[in-house]
Amino acid sequence: MSTTKVAEYCYQCVAGPDLLNVCVEDGVATRVEPNWKFGDIHPAAGRVCVKAYGLIQKTYNPFRVKKPMVRTNPVKAQDADPQWKEVTWDEALDLIAQKLLAVKAKGVRDESGYPRLAVTFGSGGIAPAYTGALPAFLSTWGPVDFGIGSGQGVKCYHSEHLYGEFWHRAFTVQSDTPRTNYLISFGNNNDASGGVLGVWRHAQARERGLKRVQFEPHLSVTGAHAQWVPVKPKTDAAVMYALIHTILHEHDWRKECDVEFLRGMTNSPYLIAPNGLFLRDETSRKPLMWDEKENRARPFDEAFTPAMDGTYTTSGITIGADQELTNFENIQAATSFQKLIDHVRDYTPEWAEKISGAPAATIRQVAREFLENANVGATIEIEGKTYPYRPVAILLGKTVTNGWGGYEALWGRTMLAILVGALEVPGGTIGTTVRLNRPGHDRLASARPGPDGFMDQPLNPTDKENWVAKPKIRNAYQTLVPLANNSPWSAALGPAHLPWLFMKEPPENWPRPTTPEVW
Repeated sequence: MSTTKVAEYCYQCVAGPDLLNVCVEDGVATRVEPNWKFGDIHPAAGRVCVKAYGLIQKTYNPFRVKKPMVRTNPVKAQDADPQWKEVTWDEALDLIAQKLLAVKAKGVRDESGYPRLAVTFGSGGIAPAYTGALPAFLSTWGPVDFGIGSGQGVKCYHSEHLYGEFWHRAFTVQSDTPRTNYLISFGNNNDASGGVLGVWRHAQARERGLKRVQFEPHLSVTGAHAQWVPVKPKTDAAVMYALIHTILHEHDWRKECDVEFLRGMTNSPYLIAPNGLFLRDETSRKPLMWDEKENRARPFDEAFTPAMDGTYTTSGITIGADQELTNFENIQAATSFQKLIDHVRDYTPEWAEKISGAPAATIRQVAREFLENANVGATIEIEGKTYPYRPVAILLGKTVTNGWGGYEALWGRTMLAILVGALEVPGGTIGTTVRLNRPGHDRLASARPGPDGFMDQPLNPTDKENWVAKPKIRNAYQTLVPLANNSPWSAALGPAHLPWLFMKEPPENWPRPTTPEVW
């Protein structure tokens, strides 16, 4: 019996890739083992996740689909047997080609304007190399109703994807675990779902002294290695709001927060008009900030140190929907940071305790430790460059960022990070990749300056002249989701459930629902 080892990698989920060897005996894969040759360069030192060990059973599952199959029962119903029939690859490809040619002859869009061809990939984590020439074929075909079958609007991290890329170019985020000293986690069960790399790094961090506080309803594997704080499901945002309240109202934020980060990297000093929009200079139309030395409002891009908090009497304009201008004369304009202080005034730890069950004393303890470990003002040298060092991070679990309350949880997480300057710096909460913005291979290059001092974001237009009123695909992401942008990944973040909800009762003035002719 001849035995060989074939070097491979597993990318069944986004926690990979795991480097491994597949042991082959007489042409049959018999087991998976770590590839220790990469121990010095692989982040997990060549170790393999338990899911990768299951690839043998997956490959040789007796119930796997071995050949193309064609449905022979035209009746499609929940209790109808599809009557699948095995066919050859030539028969399958000929059938698909015939259907595609028929679609091409009629036109790639149907009478409602929807693509006649729909394509669904099994997972958003599929590497392009796996799909061969299919993406190139689809790009030459024309309009395609594209989707990802692993979640798309129902179970995936959509709040995190959308707001993460909008705020700091982070389709997903992670703590800088090798440098983090204090980690607040809301339902993030990394020791069960982070792959061997995530589990190993977390274990190493605990060994060197990392403290983790785990807010979650049940005691998870990860929570067993942390200070576990039981909370009621979907009340995480209340705890985060109370943490923000404690930092801003029970501590001296001028001394304990990263004021320079807030002043220079956020909209904290921007003045807000009574209608909730940025107050702007009437001539340049640039957002205004308050110069305490000269006692006047000035455009944001002039050289001065703006006020962080307070309310000031001034004049200006706002630009609303469809470029609607509103003039304000001698009105009271508060800074954005003052608005934040006022907003969280009533979100006390006692308020959060009634909602979540987390003890008020524990919330105050966590807020105090978070500030103590933030090391505001500290720096760290990495590969010859000096960076701010903020070794505190906040992680959210999938059920926290999904569904109702997802936005509030994302906002709270991001706000806590920026209060101490721990966003996108060593030790803090950092993004891992981009999907909606371009270039997709370099998230830093996708951060381009916009006209008001923020990152430019290619939002789907909502103004009357440019709004895409007629959906181009069935989930209508360009019409309904400005934050989704319009890149190859954007369709995957559209509300995929809407086409099915609209089949029986479409909204007024909505295109007539249709099903794809080829899927």
